[in-house]
Amino acid sequence: MVFQSAAATLDLWEAGQGLGSTERSLALAAAAGPEWGGMDELARLPLGRRDALLLRLHSALAGPTLDATASCPACGEAAEFGVDARALLACADEPFADPAPVEVDGFVVVWRSPDSTDVDAAAAAGSAREAELVLLGRCVAEARGPDGEAVGALPAEVRAALAEAMSDADPLAEVLVDVACPGCGEEFVADVDVGSFVWAELQMHGRRVLREVDVLARAYGWTEAEVLALGERRRAAYLALAEDGAR
Repeated sequence: MVFQSAAATLDLWEAGQGLGSTERSLALAAAAGPEWGGMDELARLPLGRRDALLLRLHSALAGPTLDATASCPACGEAAEFGVDARALLACADEPFADPAPVEVDGFVVVWRSPDSTDVDAAAAAGSAREAELVLLGRCVAEARGPDGEAVGALPAEVRAALAEAMSDADPLAEVLVDVACPGCGEEFVADVDVGSFVWAELQMHGRRVLREVDVLARAYGWTEAEVLALGERRRAAYLALAEDGAR
């Protein structure tokens, strides 16, 4: 796993700059799960399975608690809350089986869980309704009506049952947290974008390492490679000495 060295952290931080959110999440997942063959294989993982890798990366970087904020829909104040990555990861420990067809009112729908490529395609749609249609078009392998004939459009109740089945099959694909606003007391549900929060943590970590390189290079004349070769504790000790000497 990454973060075994400060150099690897900076390499990942640099590689993530300028990437779109999906590409960046895949790059982070690749660092967290080197046992996966490559980006293409990771991109085909169900979304929650990919985000489980990101949560493990976050735990290695900043501990098991995912600190997040969400704007209150009633008053706009930022509400802070924490998410236990261990509890979320427990959901991903269950074996992932091929999903059973959804059957509602005679309709039978064969489907698969959305992956990163599906979400990327849906995000390019012009509206929420169009995004839903894109996702269904990509993830529904076969749909038949009560007469056994193939159908192109699904009734609302069938789409709702399919959405519920997708959520049940891959619970980490959408992380929803109940939050109470500290300002007005409004209770609302926050949608946690795991990839964005893990990237924010990596950015903070990367900037901290860059600052350490800057201070120690100025104080001792070391190169970046020499600073990064130091262990984290030794680097912190030299940093404290350098800052004490500057006072």
